Amino acid sequence: MNDRDVLTAISTKLDTLIGAETNGLQDEVPPGSSVQRTEQDGEHGRWGHDYRLANKYLEALDIGQPGLIDRDEMERLAQEYI
Repeated sequence: MNDRDVLTAISTKLDTLIGAETNGLQDEVPPGSSVQRTEQDGEHGRWGHDYRLANKYLEALDIGQPGLIDRDEMERLAQEYI
């Protein structure tokens, strides 16, 4: 499995986890609420950071800059989500 495949698998898994937690983002902002609870926030919640990081690394590959990828952090993501 190459880096792109690993990162795509991580991103897909996290997207699924976030979607399941937020009911496909239907529950992202509860009706009548102006402030969202952190634990319900799919973008900034417990998986949001890792989702953005995996996609940032995919972008680094897209622009031909694999050196921008923190290998230790990528390994952590792979161990946790694959």
